[in-house]
Amino acid sequence: MKILIITFSLIFTSCAFLSPKKDDKKSKAIGLSSYRPLNSEDFVDHLQAFEEFYLNSKNAQVYNLYRKEEKFLEGIARDITKNNELFFTSTNRPTFKIIKHPAPFHFSLPGLKIFISSGLISKYIKSEKLLYSVIAYELIRSEKRIYRKSLIVPTGYLTTSRMLGLMRLKTTDKVEIHKWAFYTLKRVGVDPDIYLSWLQIQNRNSLDFAVQLGDTSSISREESMFKAFLIEQANAKSGQAKYERSSREFYSFVNRLKR
Repeated sequence: MKILIITFSLIFTSCAFLSPKKDDKKSKAIGLSSYRPLNSEDFVDHLQAFEEFYLNSKNAQVYNLYRKEEKFLEGIARDITKNNELFFTSTNRPTFKIIKHPAPFHFSLPGLKIFISSGLISKYIKSEKLLYSVIAYELIRSEKRIYRKSLIVPTGYLTTSRMLGLMRLKTTDKVEIHKWAFYTLKRVGVDPDIYLSWLQIQNRNSLDFAVQLGDTSSISREESMFKAFLIEQANAKSGQAKYERSSREFYSFVNRLKR
């Protein structure tokens, strides 16, 4: 009997705390009026923890890069950002992690943190210009913090499929990033038409890119919308592309991942 009385007392006490009256002096004393909804900065802070959660996952093994390979990737990022200084204003230094995974994918987190799978590089990155396309996309996304607001319950790890699911964007948002990538690559001296080739590669191999895309039909719409944009830009195309051939550093980097 005593146990029942104590139990009911605890229930009623809990209800009193969960549903305080507006004029309750105790509520005012603990400062409930100072609480505010989450804003964009809060969400960016939340995203910062995703890197550690992901790297704690069993299927997120990081490829150990040689220093020359790190410098090669950093050089591409520097080439893109330095030639687009008005667009890239972040003081963060881009970092790269190559994930040992057979599926082709790439994503980024705030702070210019870029993740690329070994499967993407070994299967589909056949030229340095394609690598520029992937890195330009992720640099833009990270710089402008283009992410869905998806708060997660921290469990200490995030699998690759879960991470990629959290990183997915609406097709219209991705197309806007594609347009910015077109302009940034053009300023670097990379033929921006290569970007269309990159979208076409994903479209032709959409089943292989399913883990990244989620909805494999979306890439067809992306390609179509980007083609319409290129038609509008056709008359403005001028100048000689600087990167006609891939560098030795590129072939050395890719060939080692294939082995």
